[in-house]
Amino acid sequence: MRATYEDLLRAARRAAVSALRGTYPDEAEVLADWDAVLGATRNHLRWLRTSLKTEPGAREPASCSDNSLGRLARTIGAAADILAVQDSVAAAALDVRDDLIAARAEVAAIARIGAEAVLRNTKTRTPGRLHLKTVIAELEEIAGADSRRMGLGGLGVLAAGGPGLTSAGLMIAPLAARWERVHTAVDEASVLTRELRSTTAQLRTVGGQVWHVATHVLSSPHAGLDVGQRRDLQVIRRALRGFDSHSRLVERAWRRRLSDLGGPGNSLDETAFLDLKDSMDELLRDRGGLRSPRDLVGHRRSAVVLIDAIDELLWSAKQVAGHQQRMVSWSIAAGRLFVPRHEAAQVELAYLRRPGGGARLLQPWWVRTDRAGCFGELTRDLTEATDSLRAASDMARRLAGTSRFSRRTADPVVRLSSAYVDLASGIADQGQEVPGPGR
Repeated sequence: MRATYEDLLRAARRAAVSALRGTYPDEAEVLADWDAVLGATRNHLRWLRTSLKTEPGAREPASCSDNSLGRLARTIGAAADILAVQDSVAAAALDVRDDLIAARAEVAAIARIGAEAVLRNTKTRTPGRLHLKTVIAELEEIAGADSRRMGLGGLGVLAAGGPGLTSAGLMIAPLAARWERVHTAVDEASVLTRELRSTTAQLRTVGGQVWHVATHVLSSPHAGLDVGQRRDLQVIRRALRGFDSHSRLVERAWRRRLSDLGGPGNSLDETAFLDLKDSMDELLRDRGGLRSPRDLVGHRRSAVVLIDAIDELLWSAKQVAGHQQRMVSWSIAAGRLFVPRHEAAQVELAYLRRPGGGARLLQPWWVRTDRAGCFGELTRDLTEATDSLRAASDMARRLAGTSRFSRRTADPVVRLSSAYVDLASGIADQGQEVPGPGR
């Protein structure tokens, strides 16, 4: 799978947040990394047909480090490379003015987070801070220009070459987003009950894998977690146990529900899920079987990557579960689901009567109905399972530092971005991540 422009901007935002939450003991290194970030941002904005008016600083650009700011500079540069290598047909996406403004706003917001990290890690009298504040003001102006808040449009799906993210842990985010997008693109009228059963199985698998990752992060002596982070992971594990128990009941209920539709189903969601599962298996397993906590979480940076993966997986799983819940409600209202006749008779005695009276046979063992009372068990268990996933996702967002970011969502109502303050560190983020119909 190729990394898209949208995927790389998401990776850049995560690197920026990581930089904001980290500490740089070497002031010269943080300034060199910022010069690299600013240079990459200038180049990126040129491809988006705009530029920073503030003149470059007096320092000569130097090579960036392997810290979060250095990774941010490289990721912003990689995203700009995707724009640079498009052919004339794909480059037509750059002619859509609203999408250009949205992309400029996201790049500026990401760079603004990196600038805040530099302010936090340099002294007041450090040379260049006045220039930095001038750049910040200009970045804020660009970041606030996107009044539409509807995503990157055609720019978001631009890609080039092979996968840009080779680490299994880093590949989880785009694969989870793809799994979610495929599910939310399915039309209600084409959904079969077997596909709803498959979705339940997919969600249970993802929930079990996330539970396993969270357990290993907690068990590893190298994770470097503080008391609050350990508590949050425990809450996530408890919520996932609740989800698993409720989703088992959903799975059992599906065995007693049939669809009246025939014909081929939509296997795209299963294909996307298998790609995601393969990436998770690559992360969790080696030739000898499951990795031990020490192997999976060998150092603090691995723990950070895995916490980000937990956040991405639970966010996508929550969206898929919500979409499934809406599909079930629509199918019930449309009268597309069957129930056993004896269950329907408990709601409406008419199902026990013989059609037309006389000696004709009773109605079939399975009857189709749109009465919500016949599906109380199924809808109740679906709601409780979705609520458990929502609780786990909300806690994962807080743990990963994305609690208040406006993220692209499958929900029918688009949420606008708001100021973010991390509960643990108190760090504020004035950036935004553009929302849209697909994450």
